[in-house]
Amino acid sequence: MDNMIDRFRQRRRISRENRAIDRALQSAPTQAMRDELAILAQRRPY
Repeated sequence: MDNMIDRFRQRRRISRENRAIDRALQSAPTQAMRDELAILAQRRPY
């Protein structure tokens, strides 16, 4: 049961982080900033 709850919490956390990254990419003022955000997003340890 705890394992299922942990997986659910992890999925929620990942979804929340993905939405935050999407918002940051949309509001980034320059292409260079978007590139940096994309690189950081790819390096996330899941």
